[in-house]
Amino acid sequence: MSTTENKIVDAEIISADDENFVDFEGMSEEEARAFKPIIQRFMTSYAQKSETVTTEIWLSQRLAEELPEKTPEEIQTITQEIVSSVTQFNENVMSVNAACEKGTPAEVWFEEKIQDAFHNLPINEYGNKVATYDRALFQSNEQMLRTLQRKDGGVNQNPNLDGFIAEQQHVNDFNEAAAVDGTEYTAKVQGPSPHGYTKNSFDIVITDKAGKIVHQYQAKFCKDYKATIKAIRSGDYTNQRLLVPTEQLDEVQKAFPNKTVTDHIGGSGEVKTKSKALSKADVKKMQLDAQSKSEIKASDWDKETASKVAINLGQNVLLSGGIAARNAIGFHIAKKIWNGEEIKANEVVKVALEAGADAGVKTAAAGALTVASQKGIISMLPKGTPAGLIANIAAAGVENAKILWRCAKGEISLTKALDLMGQTNSAMYVGAIAATKGAAIGASLGSVVPVVGTAVGGFIGGTLGYMAGSTVGQAVYNGAKKVAKAAKSFVETTYQAAKSVGEAVCSGAKTVVKSVASAVGSVVSAVGKGLEAVGNFFSSIFS
Repeated sequence: MSTTENKIVDAEIISADDENFVDFEGMSEEEARAFKPIIQRFMTSYAQKSETVTTEIWLSQRLAEELPEKTPEEIQTITQEIVSSVTQFNENVMSVNAACEKGTPAEVWFEEKIQDAFHNLPINEYGNKVATYDRALFQSNEQMLRTLQRKDGGVNQNPNLDGFIAEQQHVNDFNEAAAVDGTEYTAKVQGPSPHGYTKNSFDIVITDKAGKIVHQYQAKFCKDYKATIKAIRSGDYTNQRLLVPTEQLDEVQKAFPNKTVTDHIGGSGEVKTKSKALSKADVKKMQLDAQSKSEIKASDWDKETASKVAINLGQNVLLSGGIAARNAIGFHIAKKIWNGEEIKANEVVKVALEAGADAGVKTAAAGALTVASQKGIISMLPKGTPAGLIANIAAAGVENAKILWRCAKGEISLTKALDLMGQTNSAMYVGAIAATKGAAIGASLGSVVPVVGTAVGGFIGGTLGYMAGSTVGQAVYNGAKKVAKAAKSFVETTYQAAKSVGEAVCSGAKTVVKSVASAVGSVVSAVGKGLEAVGNFFSSIFS
């Protein structure tokens, strides 16, 4: 195995099955094809720019041409946000990689960066904020795992970001109303059973005070009623109520006359409390507003406990990256739209992936993605999404493509590749907090960043791989498949390690402070075992 060609062939042999790779509604093949000419224009333009023109001036001119409806002031603001965010992302990547090389775990580095970001906050406000971040991300990871990691090994196709947000909002709304009503019932987004995630597991359940399930729901928040009906018909949701956007209610009910179809949870039978109905537009607004109605509120945080929750948040960030890697989210879409096309290598992109001088390419990718967002091409990133957040997603996609290319060439091991991709995810999340000025919580940093960041970022990385030439593109894709196979053990073990802390944080109020300290202790050792298992898997491959 002394040549790149042999390594690429070996990648095929040990790869995960292509049919286990996942499309997200909101980063579909259709949307990817609409985005393709935009990123081609940006990369071609960047490659042709004069050396006397700075990247910032070039980007400003390119954005003005692509977005003629924007004022010069708006273009300048977007340009500055992108350039500064890419610069900060690169600094974060170097920082976390250096820390890990010296033996500092990525989650500890993450906690230090979060402390720096919120150093002016009183301890109780800081504790409440990191606990809210941690709960949101923990819940998002559970939802992702339920969708992507079924007990039978299969994958539910076309999971839906808006569905994730809607599920949690219905649960939050019901539980707030239940507290006012004084009812014994509680709603929750359903996690796994002790034996794993079942094929058509519930999305939401309502339980009584004894923990018995009294209602169960399957949430489908697709782009229109036709897509929702198609998604429902692809599964077997016997004994589940169908939760859909309010404007789709009548049409979906007509399609399933023998099923209970609703736009809220609760409000029937013995459960009088109910959540508010949500439209698809309502959920999209929540994504942009990036606010959660269910912040953790505890009045007796201490520095040590808040620090432990922040470290666990860092571990959940690593887990979300592992979940995405497990299913090579986004990379296979890039292969689909480039497959069979004669590709002339863009030397600027190729040099960026190989030599690491990538700030300009990351900036160009971020500019292209911002234009796609402004034009409504990628629904995961609706118009109004902060340019700095988009820049971190694009930059992470480029960074991961570099890692996979190095892995395919044999410069780094699979173990190292998985570590570096996790560290990249940590840098992206820290950058996302900075880009949203620390105000965005809940939906934005809990669901939007992990799902969008990995799906869209994976597509960006895969696309740039192919832009560097068909050989590089295929190698990046095969590297993604190798990492997907290897990430399975890491995901399973890391999830179990983070689960006890996540559940403690989800309990809210003062129980957070009492429960977290005892729960966090097991995380490091359990995660260590997960990494050891991954290492053993790699060793068996190359023995």
